[in-house]
Amino acid sequence: MPKFHCIKRLCAYLLIVAAMLLSIGTVHAAVTEESGRRVALVIGNSVYKTLPSLPNPANDVEEVATTLRAAGFDVTIGVNVDRIGLEDTVRRFLRSTSNAEAGLIYYSGHGIQVGGQNFIVPVDATLETPYDVETQTMPLDLILNHLKQNSRVQLIFLDACRNNPFNAQKFWMAEKLEPVGATRGLARIDSDLGSLIAFSTEPGQVALDGAGALSPYSESFIKRASEPNKEIRQVLTDVRRDVIAMTDGKQVPWENSSLMDSFYFIPAPPPPSVEPMQQVSVPEGAATTRLPIAPPHDETGSALLVTLNQLPKTGKLSFDGKTVEQGAKMPAAALTALTYDSSGVAAGTVGLIGYTVSDPYGQATQGVVAITVSADAGAKLAQLEQEKQVRLADAAAYLKTLPRDVDTTIGVGPVEASLPVVPASAAEMTFKVAALPDKGTLRAGDRVIGLGHVLEAADIPALSYEPQIGTENQPFALTLQAANDDLPPATVTFKPALDACDTAAAAPLDLQGVTAGKLPNEINPDDALPACTEAMKAYPEVARFVYQLGRAQLANRDTKTAFATIKKAMDAGHVRAISELSALYLVGASVPTNLDKSSEMAAMGAKKGDPFALYSYGKSLYYGRGAKADTQEGLKLMLQAADLGHTYAMNELGYIFFNGVNVPPDIERGIRFYESGLKRDDIYSMNSLGMIYRAGKAVPQDLEKALELFKRAADGGQPYAPRNIGLMYRDGLGVPKDESASITWLEMGAERGDYWSALERAKMAKGDGSNPQSLVTAAHYFALASALNRPGTGDPKKQSDKELASLADSAKKKAAEAFSSELTPQELKALPKTKSLNERLVLLAKATWAKRNPRYDLF
Repeated sequence: MPKFHCIKRLCAYLLIVAAMLLSIGTVHAAVTEESGRRVALVIGNSVYKTLPSLPNPANDVEEVATTLRAAGFDVTIGVNVDRIGLEDTVRRFLRSTSNAEAGLIYYSGHGIQVGGQNFIVPVDATLETPYDVETQTMPLDLILNHLKQNSRVQLIFLDACRNNPFNAQKFWMAEKLEPVGATRGLARIDSDLGSLIAFSTEPGQVALDGAGALSPYSESFIKRASEPNKEIRQVLTDVRRDVIAMTDGKQVPWENSSLMDSFYFIPAPPPPSVEPMQQVSVPEGAATTRLPIAPPHDETGSALLVTLNQLPKTGKLSFDGKTVEQGAKMPAAALTALTYDSSGVAAGTVGLIGYTVSDPYGQATQGVVAITVSADAGAKLAQLEQEKQVRLADAAAYLKTLPRDVDTTIGVGPVEASLPVVPASAAEMTFKVAALPDKGTLRAGDRVIGLGHVLEAADIPALSYEPQIGTENQPFALTLQAANDDLPPATVTFKPALDACDTAAAAPLDLQGVTAGKLPNEINPDDALPACTEAMKAYPEVARFVYQLGRAQLANRDTKTAFATIKKAMDAGHVRAISELSALYLVGASVPTNLDKSSEMAAMGAKKGDPFALYSYGKSLYYGRGAKADTQEGLKLMLQAADLGHTYAMNELGYIFFNGVNVPPDIERGIRFYESGLKRDDIYSMNSLGMIYRAGKAVPQDLEKALELFKRAADGGQPYAPRNIGLMYRDGLGVPKDESASITWLEMGAERGDYWSALERAKMAKGDGSNPQSLVTAAHYFALASALNRPGTGDPKKQSDKELASLADSAKKKAAEAFSSELTPQELKALPKTKSLNERLVLLAKATWAKRNPRYDLF
């Protein structure tokens, strides 16, 4: 029979045998594998300043964070955080949750329940007075509710059920003084669909710290969550069993689940990758020929086990100098070290090795190696070895090209690393991830890459990195090494950076933003306008850049264009844009003032958890402006805004409680909120506390301190502080009388839009009635005071209207002429018709002030 017919028959035979072997014993675990982003907030508070310190939480969360990173979570961690640090950490986490597949919270430390709610206790909390929960802690519900809106699955783990060490036993909760819940443990939380709430012990009971470096609960959680291919409810069952055993039954973990799907911390990857059919030739009569078998691998880099199910009927197979028996088990790497002794085996003989490769997840794949004894096999093996050396040389040269810095923009999704393609000669090689960024997410295509994962050559150019929010200017290293060969590793350094638009025009407390942001007066439109225009072109799908362009246009005093841009951002899904439009309707910037529309839009933003909208809509409800009054709900929303660090809300709450607006006055409670704002450099709280120190009400009078606070507030753009300074100079209160300085400050306040500053400036001018020009100035500022007045916020309009009417027409006509000179004929023509000189003067004052496009955001 011709030789080539024998080869064809042999190949057919081998394929049949291979198919039979591959059909035997293949196991593939049926699991649900989550796709998409996983984000986690992990907080551990141990070292409390006044409360009893806890030995384990800080240790707990470092280990928990490591476990979660290995499970593909992008972890935001806070260790021993104070109240402001907790705010910052929570906001960074909330910014990362948009469209997450799974969001997880793990808290270890002191917790307290009041009024059926659970609160995280930062390390600087004292909880000595009834005012302390609302200003010193953070409600867990606030974080959880936001997570529910932005992720498909929510997982909450609370190891915070220690004995109650707090001195006060009643705390203010909005309008009620609530007693602390049962002094043991936290309150039960009911889970919504898609949520799981796990406590380290039963609600109302106490968790133990344990004798080791970790709490019993955290120790077990770390162990069980690291076990592969285990569904979360089984994980928690095992944790409960462990903790009961570790505490002799004194602590029983508890959970409440409404999950709709299976969830795995370490889901099973695809089964091991194996060359199903390999053919190798060995020379006849050779005692130790190393078989060039391609090694198996799996994408997670797990340790694989090889079982030899079938051995050649002739010849002898060895590993490490010892004969291998059928059924032998060995590490996967041993396949490449198998040798074959063909002594006494006739040329043309074919032997088969059948093997099973198993992974830790219970999955297995079959492989077959056909060994042909050949007289000319030595030359072929030499050729293969030569090709291997070329492949290794090319791979080594390729790895030398990889060390590089990769700039990655924060908050635009995965950024391509743009690494070069692996040479064709090394295309069969695999590369192992030896070091990985501990923040952010590395992907190869849609697959999330973890430490130890194995990359195919085709994966390298598909690598992308999504930086974690808040990691700008922090380098992160990715180190790759050849998976099965000893080659020098290569490191790629990712360098997260903010886009210039974020640097120039990001908004404070924007939960879809990526950085702390700038106040409107801090935006330089010369920088922000081109930066945000370019960002929109580069990332048209990122609505944040559209909104920030609108902020830049507002800073450039182009209100009409800004309104259209911000509306475009809102329509594209940017939540903060909603409250920005609400504010423009409130003050009548580029659109007619419409309190109802403003309140309606603020309600939309509040439902989405935006701090500015929570404050705006809460204020509308509390005062019944543009919405039906509901003081209870309004107070609740403003407290939520304050919990997220919104200083305007803190100042408003200080005003409400200090002055007893719709509630009994509570001066100390009001001052607490003002002081909270002051700690965060809030210009409004500075002004409010300045007035308290000036009056000496509830605190000793301190005029020097008052003036310092007023000036700090005025420097920050606060609209009312200039009036307070102007009056101090006018009256010689704490400073020498100085009419010129008083006028300068009052005119500054009037220009910023403070109607009271305009009114006081007008009164000073009217008092100097001997000077005709002073009466013109009085007409100017009385008209401006009436024009700037907003109903419900003090209403000086009646007074300014009355004062304006008392002035001579000659002074008012000159003031009107001065206003008119600032307007174009078209702008004058657009003013409403009126026969009243007073009404005409007020319309002109409003039109010229609006034309100068002042900062509307200050009110």
